[in-house]
Amino acid sequence: MKKKLHVVFKTHLDIGFTDLAKNVIEQYLFDFIPRALDLAEAIPEKFVWTTGSWLIDYYLNSPKISEINKKRLETAIQKGTICWHGLPFTTHTELMDEELLCYGLSLSNKLDKRYGKKTIAAKMTDVPGHTQGMIPSLNQAGIRYLHIGVNASSAVPDVPKLFRWQFEGKEVIVQYADDYGEVFLNEAWDTGIYFAHTHDNMGPPGSVDEVLEMFKQLEMNYPDYEIVASTLDAYAQSLQPYVNELPIINQEIGDSWIHGIASDPLKIADFKRLLQFRNKWVKEGKLLVDSKEYQEMSNYLLMVPEHTWGGNGNVFLPDYRNYLLADFHKARAEDNIQFNHNRKTMDFADLMAYISTDIEDTEMNKKRSFQRYEQSWKEQRDYVKEALSVLPRALQEEFNNRSRQSEEIHWSQELITFGKVYQFENIEISFGTAGEITKLCISEKEYLSAKKSFGKLSYERYDHTDYAQFFKDYSRLTQQTSGWALGDFGKRGIEAYKQITHEQIVPYVVHSSIAKEKQKNRVYIQFELSYPKQAVEQYGLPEKNSLTYCLDTNKRTLELSYQWQNKQANRMPESYWLETSIQVESPGLWRAMKLNHSIDFLNTVQAGNRAMHCCTEEGMVYSDFQRTIKIQSIDAPLFSIGGRKLLDFSNHQPEPNEGLYVNLYNNIWGTNFPAWFEDDMTYEVKLSF
Repeated sequence: MKKKLHVVFKTHLDIGFTDLAKNVIEQYLFDFIPRALDLAEAIPEKFVWTTGSWLIDYYLNSPKISEINKKRLETAIQKGTICWHGLPFTTHTELMDEELLCYGLSLSNKLDKRYGKKTIAAKMTDVPGHTQGMIPSLNQAGIRYLHIGVNASSAVPDVPKLFRWQFEGKEVIVQYADDYGEVFLNEAWDTGIYFAHTHDNMGPPGSVDEVLEMFKQLEMNYPDYEIVASTLDAYAQSLQPYVNELPIINQEIGDSWIHGIASDPLKIADFKRLLQFRNKWVKEGKLLVDSKEYQEMSNYLLMVPEHTWGGNGNVFLPDYRNYLLADFHKARAEDNIQFNHNRKTMDFADLMAYISTDIEDTEMNKKRSFQRYEQSWKEQRDYVKEALSVLPRALQEEFNNRSRQSEEIHWSQELITFGKVYQFENIEISFGTAGEITKLCISEKEYLSAKKSFGKLSYERYDHTDYAQFFKDYSRLTQQTSGWALGDFGKRGIEAYKQITHEQIVPYVVHSSIAKEKQKNRVYIQFELSYPKQAVEQYGLPEKNSLTYCLDTNKRTLELSYQWQNKQANRMPESYWLETSIQVESPGLWRAMKLNHSIDFLNTVQAGNRAMHCCTEEGMVYSDFQRTIKIQSIDAPLFSIGGRKLLDFSNHQPEPNEGLYVNLYNNIWGTNFPAWFEDDMTYEVKLSF
């Protein structure tokens, strides 16, 4: 009896990237899905198309699709030639909270109930890893198998190809591939899988002949196997007899792309705040989880962690020359990308454009635009606005009128003396020249070590050397991937500018004030900060910076608010940081809250993301037999452990006592994520002790 090779047809869905998201969706509705239906009807025994549940749900609910075409899809579903897997699409999973993840999983469950199916398999593609905090939700939704296909130039987490991933007493079978999909065979087993996987928004095969030729080739290559068009569910079911043979992994994996979420801090702040308000409204009975408003809001919110955040930089902006601030502003205003077609006179930027894109393709010109590139980010940001817009007006007003400062503060004329120890009941505190807290002693217990601080702001720039080390440590560059990967993961062209160097810059205090409210046991300290004038002019740092602390001795909390204004858009690689270092006796007891679950981030696999973690609203939590410490950063949920770890993929387990940092913003990515940012921002961080 022959073994069985399950052939799974799939294309990688990017809701954006290759074009504006709205155009990509249209392409699926009116080209890819009809093409898949044509193939399924012509050769049902040879072609079964798999996609995420979101696309099927969207198609069936779209007013743009005729009832005849919806019925056509339903017929294919009933015949089993079009199917969905358990997840809506690929996500930056730890950006969500558990409730939103469960909503995404519910789309598959809803389709299962409607069509009498039972989905047990799911797939993520491109993003290299996810948090183990998702395992309980997958388990609850009936998902027993998860396939993760890694971007071809990204580090693959050091895990077995096939394993049982366990967390909190739950488990899921996980299969890893070094690309979007690949063949997997075990000679001792009677089952295997082959992915007929097309890449970013390339759609299903182009013709019946293409499919038949592929089957012919597979039959030649794998003569011991029966080649069958199949589903992830069928393959997952075929693995069940071998489950006990699989190794067990109970470590965190994490997302080595997660730093990209800080490229649009305004979107993330609004998204995180709306999740917070959603939970509040549900608890108060103002919003019912089975209501139409909740469903529509969740559909839009789900689009934020979807892994596509904008256009392909190599396509939308093949400009490798205009990085310096003045040059960039001029080019952005003119918005006229031109190519040098003369090979004899091409300089470095011309040659890079020639490598990264087809400069002879005039059809691409409509995409090559600063404005178009920015438009691809804006439509992604608008998902949060659309999520809010479907709610009752009273809830919209409550969210929009949320106040970050609910009472008037009466500031004194007293100025803060740097290094002076201020005593407020059992709390001793002192400040440094950047407005940071340099001493925090509570009931004679020191919370800060020497050279560490809480509340210190810093700005960091990066150069070609930083990226070269990152590529060495992280990327799987090959002759096939380097043409696009150097642009996607780097800032191609910056090596030609000696002005682009690595440095860290801290602000300095220009004014300070203090306010004490004895009746409420609160103390407010405010600093007006400034960055060096030259840095503001050359790199576009914020012109106005305000840092405010509120110390509540009754509640034992320290709340920090940082506001920046008049930041200029800057295309050079940069990041902004807020240090939140706290010294503890047993740093191994720190936990990162992801998907509202407590994650031991010091138990992360090699080549997973050991240093950077995106937290839900509970933040970072430390607890021992003496005390519990919590650092919450709602607006900027990305923590870096052991230092400012952007572009640092050294793979060492970080040391929390060497520093905890909140990444306020970065534009490190060279594609997909926003490449510059110029909005005013307010960040709030809360320390509970």
